[in-house]
Amino acid sequence: MNTLELVFFKLVSHEIELSEFESWVYSESRLEEILSSDDYLELISINYKTPSSLYEAQKILTSYFSMGKYYEWNIRNILQKIVEKPNDVHKYIEQCYNLYCEGFGFMDNLGLGYGLGITCSDYHNEKVDDYYPQILGEVDKVVEWLDSGKIVITGHSGEYHGIEYEDNRSVIEKEPTGYKI
Repeated sequence: MNTLELVFFKLVSHEIELSEFESWVYSESRLEEILSSDDYLELISINYKTPSSLYEAQKILTSYFSMGKYYEWNIRNILQKIVEKPNDVHKYIEQCYNLYCEGFGFMDNLGLGYGLGITCSDYHNEKVDDYYPQILGEVDKVVEWLDSGKIVITGHSGEYHGIEYEDNRSVIEKEPTGYKI
């Protein structure tokens, strides 16, 4: 992944402030080489003080950067946080449920098996301890599917729950393990 992609991904995931992104836009000389002259002019002309500026910047840059790669990067970051188990790990486990609800069906074991339990609990830290080390096995499965190409995230159709991905897992790999229907 190159630096330009990483900054775009951090913008979309709200890991950098708009003011920081704005400064980067004005200082990053490679943008002018990568973007069309119209898109570059539009990007440097955005008023980054307005609420719509994030949407406007994303709209320009999504034709240059893969949203499928962004979603994969985001999922991998969340999974890495679960492995690292910081003090606020419960919020990353909850995000697995959100990802499942957004259309990432392959996140069902993590989302429904663990994330939903955290979402519905008032005792986040106590509940988290009950999930380890079993949750790490589910994290490993998702990472392996992404690494091996069994799950290939291609992007978003623009519709509600419009996540698009290729699911090349076997029938057995698709079976729920973290919850029972």
